[in-house]
Amino acid sequence: MERFQDENKFLGSFNNEILVKCPKCESKAAVKEELKENCECGRCHSMVFECKKCFYKLKEPVFQYIAYGKEYCNNCFEKFEYQSQPLKEKPLKYGTKCPHCSFQEEWKTKSYRIKESSNTDDGLVRETWYNLPLWFQKEVDGNVFWAYNPDHIDYLERYIGAGLRERNSKSNYTSSLVARLPQFVKAAKNREKLLKILKKWKE
Repeated sequence: MERFQDENKFLGSFNNEILVKCPKCESKAAVKEELKENCECGRCHSMVFECKKCFYKLKEPVFQYIAYGKEYCNNCFEKFEYQSQPLKEKPLKYGTKCPHCSFQEEWKTKSYRIKESSNTDDGLVRETWYNLPLWFQKEVDGNVFWAYNPDHIDYLERYIGAGLRERNSKSNYTSSLVARLPQFVKAAKNREKLLKILKKWKE
């Protein structure tokens, strides 16, 4: 019987390289840790996206902006709130209609920024820096089974394939990757199905 002991690894233990789908050519690409320029301590890292097939590269997430506010209409004097759709540039002013009388006017606005999202590949799991869909993911009975990279795949394969799974009693073990796996991954009935997926990903 194969045995697995929780090594207290977290999801962050595998994010030094996250394999994703390139938004330009749809090939396998990567979001990787990279030492920041002018770093003298050797510990300042950022996440950089790069596709080796089409050479598309990103060093900072692309942001969009949401304009929002609370105003009194200058026509009917009713108070209303507004919030814009995502905008490409940070707005100083924003034009909107009063929901009570449809009077349109422009306001000095507040805004907050969000990472640019894509309408493609809806429902897929994405990495958090550039909002790109993970390369390794597959739907399993209404759930999405996914992995960041080959090391993550190996760790999941050892856990899922083990007949005996042992928890680690060290501190924070309830927050480990294994402790936080969804139930469909832990279920014995899905073992063979998930192992076949992992084997295919490794090929």
